[in-house]
Amino acid sequence: MRTLVEVVARAGPGGRTVLPVVRASGQLAVRRTGPTTVHLVATAFGPLGGDEAEIRLVVEAGARLSVRTVAAAVVLPARGESPPSVQRVSAEVAGELYLQPEPTVVTTRAHHHALLHAVLAGGARLTATEQVQLGRTGEEPGHWTGTTRVERAGAPLLHTTVGLGPGAPAWLPPVAPRAYASTVHLGEAADRAVGEDAVRLPLPGGWVATAWGDRSTPTLARLAALDDTPTTRSEAR
Repeated sequence: MRTLVEVVARAGPGGRTVLPVVRASGQLAVRRTGPTTVHLVATAFGPLGGDEAEIRLVVEAGARLSVRTVAAAVVLPARGESPPSVQRVSAEVAGELYLQPEPTVVTTRAHHHALLHAVLAGGARLTATEQVQLGRTGEEPGHWTGTTRVERAGAPLLHTTVGLGPGAPAWLPPVAPRAYASTVHLGEAADRAVGEDAVRLPLPGGWVATAWGDRSTPTLARLAALDDTPTTRSEAR
């Protein structure tokens, strides 16, 4: 199944944000739930192997948009030889964009590709968080591959790919996390910080942080704890 979501945020009178385009088809519906917030709602089980979802976001100068989901996404394999499911998020941002979905749970035999490509204007702000859990309770893990590319004013700031699950190059027991969380932020700079199974690295005008573990909730807590971790700038000198 192919899914398409499109949202455009535009600055309106009095500093308000208006959403002239809010539409979706396929496995997702989109609902405006606040002045600057939309939630994605699953309308069918999945994604299943072979499903493709494309989410197109445009945030114009002076506008603000927050995109959330109402529940975790459970990735399931198709029957027989299961091809990957794919979700592509493309964002053009001149204002402020916040991507804060619930976790993606990748069940056994399933393989999911998640791609984020964000193109930012000079003064744009972005915060995008990804949460992944490989396998449900008592279940063997599936496979997840995530690629994030962020550009500002035509120059690349970040381009990274992470693969998790049996057979992935960086997934070698005993270092084989079943949970992963990552946030990329462009708006305020931050120094490097290291926590328990978590690290934050600076970017020009922002930062990227990752954490890993066995379960999603404590992994996300490790990510949040980096804000309270003393910086390690002196160690880098």
